[in-house]
Amino acid sequence: MKFCLSILFLFTSIITNSQVRLELTPKGFEPNPLRGKLPAMTNEKFIEGTQLWIQEFSRGEADISEVTENSLTIDAFRDNAFFYRSLGDTFFQKVKYRIKVAKEGNEYVLSFQITEIYSKKTLLKSGITDYLTSDGKTKDGFQDVKPSIEKTVGIILDSYFRYMNYFART
Repeated sequence: MKFCLSILFLFTSIITNSQVRLELTPKGFEPNPLRGKLPAMTNEKFIEGTQLWIQEFSRGEADISEVTENSLTIDAFRDNAFFYRSLGDTFFQKVKYRIKVAKEGNEYVLSFQITEIYSKKTLLKSGITDYLTSDGKTKDGFQDVKPSIEKTVGIILDSYFRYMNYFART
């Protein structure tokens, strides 16, 4: 019976967390900041868990800054974060992203933004919202950008939420 309840809890937490999505709009990702529930844990455990998650998720290639007793800022890279197609070729772009996360009671407040875009190793002058029109539609030739970057952001956030749920129980 305990095993069945454990599996039910796991699936419930995965389903609940995987429903949290950010949508790319002309102003960036919305809702921003994102608010949600966290398992009960101390501020110290929250900071420690967040730092452990990003070091594991980014394979040690993340910068952590602005650490306070209940918040921190993370800067990390994601290869193949989004793509677009042109003349039969697919172009994958690398991004640098920033997550600012804070714990307020048993809630988190998280903001997410793409700070840089790279084509191979070249920093591009464009921002992620440059692929959208002012009404939020993707520009011609860039139809894959919005769904692919939203999927990547979902993967990053789902990884964080699952890790923190697990970390809180250990």
